Amino acid sequence: MAEGVSSPETKQRHGDLLESLRELESDIRLLVIGRQGESSGGAEAHVGSQLESVIRIMHRPVLVTPARFKKPESAMLAFDGGATTRKGVEMLAASPLLKGLPIHLVMVGTETKEGWAQLDAACSTLSTGGYKVHTAMRAGEVEPTLHAYQKEHGIDLLVMGAYGHSRIRHYGQRIR
Repeated sequence: MAEGVSSPETKQRHGDLLESLRELESDIRLLVIGRQGESSGGAEAHVGSQLESVIRIMHRPVLVTPARFKKPESAMLAFDGGATTRKGVEMLAASPLLKGLPIHLVMVGTETKEGWAQLDAACSTLSTGGYKVHTAMRAGEVEPTLHAYQKEHGIDLLVMGAYGHSRIRHYGQRIR
């Protein structure tokens, strides 16, 4: 297969989705799941009923996809300098998943020397991993600021943590 996956593994299981994922988690490197299930009725603005539960129980990266696939040409990592996003930077740097894509490392908050030092350290990690990295620090509320940056730069893919105590975890609770 041209995209680097020679033989994707598909499994069909009967029973509860969350139970099945817990049982399979140790074998999962990346869970790819649609934003909506078949029973969602196609309402584009709504997230499927089980998606949040799936993300919360998984201890592996989860790629949430829209109904129509578009190969990403760039990605943005919502970065807050915390342990969760630093771990995300390390995982991304070591992963072949987004190799070749420019990465926008974006921090939302008051501009400080410490914030720039954290961005620079993360940028260095990603650069060492082979990524071309653009860094930005923007003031404002997390969700609209990240959304505006994503739109301004035509970014196809948002990478972010679902846990932690930062404001980043609230991004996307109201899908547009």
